Amino acid sequence: MKVLLTFLICLLFPGLLYMMIISVSSGTVYVQSGSDITDCNMKCPEDDVIVELYRDCRGEDRTLLENLCSFNATKSHDSRLQLHTGSGCWKLTHARKDDSCVYKIWCHCDWGHLISSTEIRVLDPVLISNITSNCNWLGEEMAVSVQFSGEESAVTWEVDGQPLPERYRLIDDNRTLIIPSVQRDDAERRFRVRITNPVSEEIREYRLEIRGERGNSWGNRGGCHSSLGLALNT
Repeated sequence: MKVLLTFLICLLFPGLLYMMIISVSSGTVYVQSGSDITDCNMKCPEDDVIVELYRDCRGEDRTLLENLCSFNATKSHDSRLQLHTGSGCWKLTHARKDDSCVYKIWCHCDWGHLISSTEIRVLDPVLISNITSNCNWLGEEMAVSVQFSGEESAVTWEVDGQPLPERYRLIDDNRTLIIPSVQRDDAERRFRVRITNPVSEEIREYRLEIRGERGNSWGNRGGCHSSLGLALNT
């Protein structure tokens, strides 16, 4: 979320006081890989200036786009960049992981100044690849594990749409759900795992298979390595 900071700079010359307001956006904006990076901060403040978009990637600066206000023209240094000069809105299409940088807008005015600075982080969406359990017998401890990919991810579990009962516990950064002394009614419950990161969400549901006496089993007849239910990305 952007935080708008306003700096009031007073430039004192003999007999004159010049005041210039500079707005700088700080904070981090997350973008899903493959989508567009957009902002609307390149509108010309005057007719005879140049507004420049550049990015700072680990200490290395690179100019991306120039709005040549005197000529109502633009100069792009990346084929993926577009600028609407009337609104000052720019777009970098098909964001890649290496586009994760600090993006800055600089005004080449009489007194050059920074208009905005925003950190952009490009992340892959989360993806659940599998859910597995160890198919234990009644009364034994059972473990249900989720395998997934995705950066800056958080894992939460629910049972029948409610928070986990106190007797359940989580290990391995919430990737594994431990059910001590598993009971037959555990097989009748609906387990839901939710994986989220700043750009996406995926949900899967799972039902246990529990083995009893004389080869009886309850729950997921598909076996211990199948995942059931809804997969949702946002």
